[in-house]
Amino acid sequence: MANTVNTNLQNNIISQSALEAFTSRLAPVQAFSTSFNDEAAQRGKTISITTLSNTSSAANFSGTYSSQDTTYGATQITLEKHKFVSWHITDTERSESSAVELQRFGYQKGGDLAKAVFEDILSEVTVANYPDAAGFTGLASTFDADDVADLRQDMIDENVPIEQCALVLGNAYYTSLLKDTSISKAFDYGGTEAIRGGEIPSLFGIGYIFETASIPDNSENLIGFIVHPSAMAVAMRYLQPTNSKEYIAARRLYDDSTGMVLGYREFYDASTGTQTAVLEAVYGFEVALSGSLRRMISA
Repeated sequence: MANTVNTNLQNNIISQSALEAFTSRLAPVQAFSTSFNDEAAQRGKTISITTLSNTSSAANFSGTYSSQDTTYGATQITLEKHKFVSWHITDTERSESSAVELQRFGYQKGGDLAKAVFEDILSEVTVANYPDAAGFTGLASTFDADDVADLRQDMIDENVPIEQCALVLGNAYYTSLLKDTSISKAFDYGGTEAIRGGEIPSLFGIGYIFETASIPDNSENLIGFIVHPSAMAVAMRYLQPTNSKEYIAARRLYDDSTGMVLGYREFYDASTGTQTAVLEAVYGFEVALSGSLRRMISA
């Protein structure tokens, strides 16, 4: 006999599961300069994000303190992007749904939205926007810790703090790192994360390493990149309905740990006995400092 789940409980189960999947799969976007918070905004609003990169070298004091130049600026982002996923459930289906089924359903939808948003943002990671030579070229089977060290050198040559950088890899290349004996062997790596949990939290001082299956090819064989946050700016806000009374539910979904925010809407069609839910993301992004990202390509 199927479980009957209260309508309000359904909303919470689906929306929270969706938020969990969204933030998990979109985690690599935190490698960029971001402005995520749960304040309400309309599509088209402009957000200003500070980008700070390399600074001047120390100078000799000669009687006066001169003002040194710093690559410092504010990137303007317009919230012009608006993606959503939706689904519906009939009165009969709702009465037959269990909490477990709803949780899985919400997680899938949140993941679908995150994939679309992430691929859209990474569409800007091209040779036109980041013209430096690729930091790595080759198949996944040839990628190892030595290549990560070379990428590290590339970023240090750009005079950016390596501990603030992140390495974002397609899953095949991340898997090659896991197989590298200098990482998989706990006594060499200095921790059991790789062999026990499949995680590489840090390597050669690079602060963050992310694995993802959602890196778009961009018709340039892109498979990953090493990046300082100043390379791109990304903003996201909650789109508040003009009249929330028209909905069964209309609220923001906010993740405290990442600051990522989504919108959740739900409405009912009495003529068909169908309840429709919408999960949406309103965001924008802009290329900032081109020298702060080094692409990786397969060929």
